[in-house]
Amino acid sequence: RYIEALESTGVMSHLGRFKRNGTRWEEKETDVALAVKLIEVFVRDECDVAVLVTGDTDLTPGIRTAKSLFPSKEVFCAFPFNRGRKELKQIADWAFKISKERYQKFQLPNTVVLPRGRTVSKPHGW
Repeated sequence: RYIEALESTGVMSHLGRFKRNGTRWEEKETDVALAVKLIEVFVRDECDVAVLVTGDTDLTPGIRTAKSLFPSKEVFCAFPFNRGRKELKQIADWAFKISKERYQKFQLPNTVVLPRGRTVSKPHGW
């Protein structure tokens, strides 16, 4: 439901894969999928600037490859609160931190009406 609410605002989502590890779930192949998607959108010439919201240094090889294959395109890194990484900052064309206050300012409304009329409400803890 929450993904539908985001998509109703024009956000494009690409869902990852999760695998059970004992009692918890952990993401699998997310960094690889994101790096491949970055190169894909550059190959298809779908953008000139890509903004990755991440602090994951596992994306470094993908960013480096995208920049070497497409030197005229730019990669920006937006670091989530308390997740900035020096290594990513050095290879990105530009990097910035997302402040804690920005999260609150840019949340979806408490209720989102989906295209087919169904509503999705934000959890109380958000």
